[in-house]
Amino acid sequence: MDIFHLVKEIDMKILIALILAFIILSCSDPSQYQREAKRLFNENKYESALIEINKVIDLEPDSVVNYVFRAMVYGLMGSYKESISDLDKIIKLKPKEDSLQIYAYQQRAFAKIKIGLYKEALMDIDYSIKKIGIGSNLISSYMYKAGILYKLNDFKNSEKFYKLVLKENNGKVNSVESDALIGLANLTKSPQDALNLLNKAILIDEKNASAYISRAAIFIDIKQINEAYKDSKRAISLKSKEPILYSNLGQIFMNYYENLDSAKFYFEKAIFISPQSPDNDNLYMNLGVIKHRAGNLHESLSDFEKSEIINPKNDLLLYNMSMLLSDMNNNKASLEKINSAISINHNDPDYFNYKGTILMSLSSFDDAEKEFMNAIKVNPNFGGAFYNLGYLYGEQNKQEQSIKYYNKAVLLNFNLETTLVNLALEKIKLKDLSSACSDLKRAYKLGRTDILPLINKYCN
Repeated sequence: MDIFHLVKEIDMKILIALILAFIILSCSDPSQYQREAKRLFNENKYESALIEINKVIDLEPDSVVNYVFRAMVYGLMGSYKESISDLDKIIKLKPKEDSLQIYAYQQRAFAKIKIGLYKEALMDIDYSIKKIGIGSNLISSYMYKAGILYKLNDFKNSEKFYKLVLKENNGKVNSVESDALIGLANLTKSPQDALNLLNKAILIDEKNASAYISRAAIFIDIKQINEAYKDSKRAISLKSKEPILYSNLGQIFMNYYENLDSAKFYFEKAIFISPQSPDNDNLYMNLGVIKHRAGNLHESLSDFEKSEIINPKNDLLLYNMSMLLSDMNNNKASLEKINSAISINHNDPDYFNYKGTILMSLSSFDDAEKEFMNAIKVNPNFGGAFYNLGYLYGEQNKQEQSIKYYNKAVLLNFNLETTLVNLALEKIKLKDLSSACSDLKRAYKLGRTDILPLINKYCN
């Protein structure tokens, strides 16, 4: 199941302490830039605060506190690469082990998680665990490590560290226990068991937005879409700057509510909140699909290209790009993309089938046939490939072979009304009117009322 995985945000108690340190510094040095940066930060005007703190850093390039402040601002803006750069400076300027240096390692791990550098994040968090004694910071580091291990597919050790969180928490019924239960829910194979853990997490901390996010993801997975929507909206009311929330809502509106305008809004919102997230490849892909459906082909291609820059190995993206490029009458580029998709994932019959349709449109019938056969090899019950083989042979006036494959598509109930009509047309060419009329009448009963003239012509 695809559940949102908990990654703890910046510890607010430490964050406030660091802001206070910056305020104290501001008071001892009446720099107008420092005062202005503090004021803008308090008003959540992060971009403007960044301009002012940059002026301070230009004047005081070796002040650790200024880099702490700027790293926090970058983190809140979703500029994690820039935040990492400042945390690097803090660690370099603070070679002596103290709470600020250890905290810098923790926060650098957090920023690396956000941009998908999980192995590097693990090194940072392991360092902080080694240097921290006991207490809440150790629990926080265990939580980080459990989440990183989950991302690295080390589920056994991920579970171990979530349980360590519970052990260090000493049975306290608080937000820490709630967070650990969310992590354990992510590791549970059974959706119902995961829901039970998440319900318990919410009972412990009804304001834990991550629990609602995770529960919404499970509800999407088990097709309880209205419940997923409710949980997503509840999570937004608690934690409005979590990109996965908007991504989930985009999926709901795109795939279930068929409201593409709302889906587009939520996908764009997710990207805006976390512009450097490695997950943005799927968000740009979804935006491209929406714009393709709306007929905005060039805008769609632009979004697909942004997605490809983030993750050139996303086979589903390459498949969607191939379809778009074909609609843009660029069959050469379309073939290149579908070939790339197949080289990454040769277990999806849709990819072979679509490649066959491109080749068929180019009248490369023998090559098209091979690709349709490849699709059937991957999935012997893939009705679309049988239908396309029927169409392919029909185009070559090979009626007997065409009928053979259309019949297989009919047995698989693939696009039944259309398949029956095409099958009947091939039989008519062979003067098999009795069987053709049986197919036409069946298609008519299924709703193909447009074929009545054909029935009147051949069946009365």
